[in-house]
Amino acid sequence: MVFVTLHQSQWLVFTGGGSFVFNRFLTILITLAFILGLTIEAQGVTFTSQKTDFVEIQQIIPSVELDMKYATTDNFTHTRLYDDSKALLRQGTSEKLKKVADEVEKKGFRLKIWDAYRVPKAQLKMWSLIPDSRYVANPYKGYSNHSRGSAVDLTLVDLLGNEIEMPTGFDNFTAAAARANENTNAKYLEEIMVKYGFKPLATEWWHFDDTDIYEPVENVKVVSPPLQEGCENVEITVSAIGDITLGQDDRFQYSGSFNQYFKQAGVGYFFSGVNEILRADNLTIANLEGTLTEATEKPNKSFQGDKAFFFKGSPSYTAILKDGSIEAVNLANNHSMDYLEKGFKDTVTALDNTGIKSFGYDKVAIYEKDGIMIGLIGVNTLGKLEEGVNLINLEFELANKIQFLKDQTSLIIVSFHWGIENTSQPTSEQRELGRFAVEQGASLVLGHHPHVIQPLEVYQGKTIVYSLGNFVFGGNSNPWYKTTEIFQQTFSFKNNQLIAIKSPTVIPCKLSTSFRPEPLAKSKSTNN
Repeated sequence: MVFVTLHQSQWLVFTGGGSFVFNRFLTILITLAFILGLTIEAQGVTFTSQKTDFVEIQQIIPSVELDMKYATTDNFTHTRLYDDSKALLRQGTSEKLKKVADEVEKKGFRLKIWDAYRVPKAQLKMWSLIPDSRYVANPYKGYSNHSRGSAVDLTLVDLLGNEIEMPTGFDNFTAAAARANENTNAKYLEEIMVKYGFKPLATEWWHFDDTDIYEPVENVKVVSPPLQEGCENVEITVSAIGDITLGQDDRFQYSGSFNQYFKQAGVGYFFSGVNEILRADNLTIANLEGTLTEATEKPNKSFQGDKAFFFKGSPSYTAILKDGSIEAVNLANNHSMDYLEKGFKDTVTALDNTGIKSFGYDKVAIYEKDGIMIGLIGVNTLGKLEEGVNLINLEFELANKIQFLKDQTSLIIVSFHWGIENTSQPTSEQRELGRFAVEQGASLVLGHHPHVIQPLEVYQGKTIVYSLGNFVFGGNSNPWYKTTEIFQQTFSFKNNQLIAIKSPTVIPCKLSTSFRPEPLAKSKSTNN
């Protein structure tokens, strides 16, 4: 694995054997290599065909959502006009639409298609019901572009599949659906469609015609791309849990302490209540708040008064994480330097020796599962010793890290250490930073430090979990707040591209006074 420190003028790449400084010229070459590699990968899904051929849209745009209204009775005719629910378009039109899909995805949106190719007999049926050329093309004067395979009716949805607010629903034959009454979302959709070669219809915000002209077709022959090895859908379920402190402050009394429970109950005790849940996922991420070291020298935290704590445990405690099916931990928090640089390095080494990914500060990590590369970034807004940070610099560095990982991963997760302890609502700073991470390209944002649960937010189709509370927290043998949770979300990929995100699931848990969380009841979806 390669650890990368990003600076404005250079990249410093650390490996197990030493360090090498790449100058700006080599950095440019590396960046170009990433870009060219990404381009080649994206081109891998193309296939030989003619612009006039008909193709299934989902084979060109795997992320598209279909709701073909005329293949159901949920349309203005209240009858089923199409024999099946496949969405067909000309190859040339589909390629334009793919460019649209790629661009709106950067904003956290996907395309949802209501109608595409339409057989001429269906056009005749529509005209008999709505003989108004503002809304239905008159088949006696010429063919609709739907019957040419070069028109599409569509809207935007977020990555959870929720429709974005538009002026009206589909097939609203009133003035409210006209372009003159577009809201911001409809204007954005029109702007992107026009950019890639489509022409809007004045009376329907959802309808767009390809500017290229094709002949009408009665009987369509669909051309399919060849099957490619490794192009199957892959689902990755990520679990996230709160603060984990393996050990304690050495000033704590031994009786009832974490160390005593470890000695008496052993490695398997602490996660035994949730093992079954965490072993069933593909990746579990935690915030490791403390050190795993035998070091004794501590930093000066006198400015924190009686709130100064120094957490450490034995390096052998990584076996607890392994038994609990924890695959990755964030180290960007206000206790990872409790025993200075030696304590931090000892912790990283202990985790590496156990096969657990660690990330945070200048160290980004990539976790691979079933061929999907997942980028992990850890950010501490408090400062390593709670001395504070420059938020402008922090945002700049975060944006660089996300950009760096975009070329190498299919999913980026950012874990923040932020907020105010023992407060149940996120601060404005948390909201700003969480949304900023999503805008830069993060698909999931996790939060820690308040030690209590805070609400989650879905922003641009991505989830921001503001605080997960404590989980296995050796820093307090009897916390006043005994509620915690396991957050889970499933991500779907095709051709290593994120195509959908399922609604998050929260599994409520309770904390015992003996450092062992257990589920309260059945899990609940945030859609409920």
